[in-house]
Amino acid sequence: MISQVSGFPKCSSTCPRVTELEKENEELKEKLAARDEKIKRLQGKLRKHENPHTPPSKKLGSSKSKSSKSKSQRNKLGERDSGRREDHEGVTRSQAEPDRTIVVEEENCSHCGAKLGESERTETRVIEDIADPQPVEVTEYEIDHYECGSCGEEVVAGHEDLPPEGRLGYNAVVQTTLYKYRGRSVHRRTRDLLEWQHGLELSSATVFDLTRRASDWLRPQYEKVVKRIRKASILYVDETGMRVDGEKGWIWTFVADDAVLFAMRMSRGKKVLKEVLGDDFKGKIVSDGWRSYPAFTSNLQRCWAHLLREADELKDKNENGKQISDELHRLYDELTDFVEGDPPPDERKKKKDEAEEALKELINADYKDEDVIDFAAKVENGIDHWLTFLTNPELEPTNNRAERALREHVVQRKIIGTLRNEKGMRIHETIMTMLATWEQNNLDPCEEMLKDFRNHS
Repeated sequence: MISQVSGFPKCSSTCPRVTELEKENEELKEKLAARDEKIKRLQGKLRKHENPHTPPSKKLGSSKSKSSKSKSQRNKLGERDSGRREDHEGVTRSQAEPDRTIVVEEENCSHCGAKLGESERTETRVIEDIADPQPVEVTEYEIDHYECGSCGEEVVAGHEDLPPEGRLGYNAVVQTTLYKYRGRSVHRRTRDLLEWQHGLELSSATVFDLTRRASDWLRPQYEKVVKRIRKASILYVDETGMRVDGEKGWIWTFVADDAVLFAMRMSRGKKVLKEVLGDDFKGKIVSDGWRSYPAFTSNLQRCWAHLLREADELKDKNENGKQISDELHRLYDELTDFVEGDPPPDERKKKKDEAEEALKELINADYKDEDVIDFAAKVENGIDHWLTFLTNPELEPTNNRAERALREHVVQRKIIGTLRNEKGMRIHETIMTMLATWEQNNLDPCEEMLKDFRNHS
């Protein structure tokens, strides 16, 4: 064999076939390098979106994604499907009453041009449309000043549409604020919208100053929301990062049944809770596992949605992970089914004791995997707070209310990138608080803002 092989003529590097194969080899190497780079990027993206603290709405499609859960599981975790609910019968949009009537007639045939007589029938169609953008209305106020004959003090006449500062009226401030915060627009785009829609020419700096005025005029209402939050018996609390002048800050949310408060702070610590809620807060807090919450109060309900998401991360790793994840899901389903029946207090207490024993048995099992052991320790550290909802019918077992409240800020964060300074922090927290609270109470933001502006003046 050796002699036969050595008998073949040696191919030189100039052989066309060898050159062709070498070129093909280089192309394949380039493709593999490009594919490896793509895999690295996708793995980074996966790590960003697929972790225990990623809410379901942000997760990428996978075996753990929302689509793989049953509808009953999503309902129990407080997750909502998009689109119309199956139990909703649906309502046809009611026809509006017309403001005017236009008679549509034709004198000549559109086919041959002959003159037409009386119509054979009349069809009625009601069309709803948006009026043309309204131009700026310029009003001159002649404001009388008086000297009181009794006390000698000067009295200045007032008017409900006369703002305390500036040359732009309340409606201009309202529309600017709504474009900026409800329309998720940056100052420059808000400026363009005002000019396009109303012919109102402003600078970006003026747009910012109008939102500052809105914040100042709404601040008394913001302080009232703070008082309502402090008196709440139940709060759903969460926080997410938001940069301020390039530094890491935090937007906190406190959600009650009738109010939503946002507080922008540079800290994620317990001191924010003490500042916002006070030292004598007596209510219960539903939260994730961040250490500031148990440091502030023992009246806690830990979020099961966070717990189960973290358990799901262990499920595919090994048998230990699958065991603890499956058992936690089974226990959660059992407990939520139980409370849906609205049992009496004695049954609730008994169920809580049983569930606590089941949790202790689960976390004290002989696990071999380090990740599962760490997770079991985390469950044990919160053992006093997983089951609060069983004996408190008004409590929800998840913190989805607070997470939903923060979603708008996550969107705004992507648009604006960073807040500039403390003034921007104050404006953001004030306006976003009032918009969310009005929405919570089914109130019209335009009407409420105008009312509060006039009351402030």
